[in-house]
Amino acid sequence: MDRRKFLSTTTSCSAHMLSLAVFAPALTRNIFLPQDKDKVVAEEAWGRLEKVHDGVWALISTPFTTKNFTTVCNGGIIAGSKDVLAIESFASPKGATWLAEQAQKLAGRWPTEIVSTHYHGDHTGGHQGYFNEKENPRYWLTKETQGAAEKSFQRQKKKNKFKNVQTIDPSKGATIDLGNRKVKLVPRSGHTSSDVTVELVEPKVVWCGDLFFNRMFPNYSDAVPSRLNKYVGEILKAKDVTYIPGHGPIGDSTALTKYQDFLAWIEEKATADHKAGTSVEDATKEFKLPTSMKDWMIWSPQNAAKAYSAWYRELDEANAKSKTKTNADNNAKSK
Repeated sequence: MDRRKFLSTTTSCSAHMLSLAVFAPALTRNIFLPQDKDKVVAEEAWGRLEKVHDGVWALISTPFTTKNFTTVCNGGIIAGSKDVLAIESFASPKGATWLAEQAQKLAGRWPTEIVSTHYHGDHTGGHQGYFNEKENPRYWLTKETQGAAEKSFQRQKKKNKFKNVQTIDPSKGATIDLGNRKVKLVPRSGHTSSDVTVELVEPKVVWCGDLFFNRMFPNYSDAVPSRLNKYVGEILKAKDVTYIPGHGPIGDSTALTKYQDFLAWIEEKATADHKAGTSVEDATKEFKLPTSMKDWMIWSPQNAAKAYSAWYRELDEANAKSKTKTNADNNAKSK
């Protein structure tokens, strides 16, 4: 998949991802190097499949190093004694089919269950790659993810529809029993209003979706920043968990803590500038990452502007609500 086709088939994450790492190819290659080459079980131009535990693999997409946008986001495979779960359907059907074929080789069967962590096109654009004349896996989606993805298909003038959908209850989530393994689908929000984390109970592995961008500036296009900070904090529960980010290399609690610190730093800066009456344009004109994050991927100025805009929007709404409440209280007292 080339750059033009990628932009035409995905949503807001596409432009964000293309704006990252424009000026730092050496840094980009360093970030995406596997921590242990012996754990790489398959590799293509768009990414690699790494063994995390027995029966558990993570797909780490590497679109920046090869400019190949077949998958774009990260994903994975969890194999149980009865069923096999594939995580994400990526930016193209080719990416989904490739992951399914890897599941066939490694786990002995085509995925029976599919989940997308949210509605952005680089996570849902390739769903038809899992279906064929012989295979009809069950898709686990929130209503919002299903609806937004199918609207994107209409815009692409495609007649695709998700088949065999199990709707994820936003208040309860869901549990998938793969046989000897249980996977929890936990409703979240922050990056979008439809976020879901995929949490393997044993061994402890969490697919965070785009709630976690490892060593790169996150996408605030559809974000509610305070919720993003809240749910990242909820995901970071223990030190012995392996975290698969939506984009970037596999992380641990140290990496996720550093990301959480970054989100708090953005909040602090945006809140202070908002209080001072500084415009988004002026606030982001000279924006720089702190030295503690000098090894993060370089981004275009628009990424910082999106983060500030998201925070300003939320702070404006909070101030408006506070003002309305104060006026109501004063009116009540005057009566």
